[in-house]
Amino acid sequence: MIGALSIVEVGPAGTALSRYDAACRAIAEAVAVDEVMQLRDQADMMRAAARIAKNRNLEIQAIELRMRGERKLGELIKAQKETVGLAKGGTPYRDSSTRTQSEQVENRPPTLEEAGIDRKLSSRAQKMATMPPDEFEDLLGTWKEESAALDGRLTTDLLRVGAEERQRQARRDLAQTLSDASVEMTGQRKYPAIYFDPPWKRKQGITDRSYENHYVTMTWDQIIAWARSMRDRLLDDAWGFMWVPRAHAFALHSTPYEVTIGDGTVHEVAIKTPLAWAVASAMGFDAFSTCFVWTKTDEEQPDDVGTGILVRDQDELLLMFKKGRGLPKPRSTEIFGSNHRERSKPLGHSRKPQHYREMIAKITGGVAVLECFARHDGRYPLPANWDSWGNEASDRSLDGALRQ
Repeated sequence: MIGALSIVEVGPAGTALSRYDAACRAIAEAVAVDEVMQLRDQADMMRAAARIAKNRNLEIQAIELRMRGERKLGELIKAQKETVGLAKGGTPYRDSSTRTQSEQVENRPPTLEEAGIDRKLSSRAQKMATMPPDEFEDLLGTWKEESAALDGRLTTDLLRVGAEERQRQARRDLAQTLSDASVEMTGQRKYPAIYFDPPWKRKQGITDRSYENHYVTMTWDQIIAWARSMRDRLLDDAWGFMWVPRAHAFALHSTPYEVTIGDGTVHEVAIKTPLAWAVASAMGFDAFSTCFVWTKTDEEQPDDVGTGILVRDQDELLLMFKKGRGLPKPRSTEIFGSNHRERSKPLGHSRKPQHYREMIAKITGGVAVLECFARHDGRYPLPANWDSWGNEASDRSLDGALRQ
């Protein structure tokens, strides 16, 4: 019956889909371990053929069949243990009966090895079989969605996927719980993420192209002092997203740091560090994570001329920093590209694309986020669970109070 079913050939989409559906039914209807093992082997061959043909959708289907087969295998192993039993193996074999050793060996139940199942597969299959059906299907759906979004090698370990998802959600839930608890305990919310666009002052003075013509700016030392005042508004594990002009990011700036020397005494010394790091470390971040680039042109206007002295600045940097453990890594379906292209002129001077709010809201998993130096209104609203502070924040201000 099983030998007549072939799910290996890589043919037209309709044919492949019908074989996939037939294989799913065969797995669900299987009543013996060897039936499931044969289907699992065919799924592995189907995956190999799909990889040769570079058919990613078919490869995902093959791995799904393998996972469904392993879950069914776990159910059958459990059922066999509860009925005829499975031998543990070893020589000589003995059970609790009074039969002779030769009779016991001759009539003993099969071992996992004799059924072609190693201990690792047996353990994984039985763990998968303990999942409630709805949980298994939800997890399988998550795996399929993430696999379709990836370009690299696909995982075949659904238990690992489930463990990572539970850990990710648990850490996000903990971050939100700690943030909520901070309001009850201190009256001020601590945030697991902050997004800010400081009003940088240019060093070369005020010209007709200067930031000062559009909004009030702050000196570098003022921004660092402000960042230091925000330390207590962040949880011990947090992410930070900071906009910085290219000319400012690596400009060296002398900043006071506390240094412990060999005798254990603490001294304050001035150290020159890149400006972006001086601000981030003042806020309590201890590691740089990555950088996003906003390109301020589009395909229709690729030659929009930016400002600049040595080079026309047609992009801007959004730096990402980490404090402690940060937040858990996002799902594959929550990961964004490092570059976003959108014309700046329609947005207005210094306003950043709404894309980045949506990106941060997604990769942080919906936890509370504080946006500082914010500019938002009905056209450019804040995401859910965000608070804001800034001269042009029109609704939810710091701590969620309505801005007067």
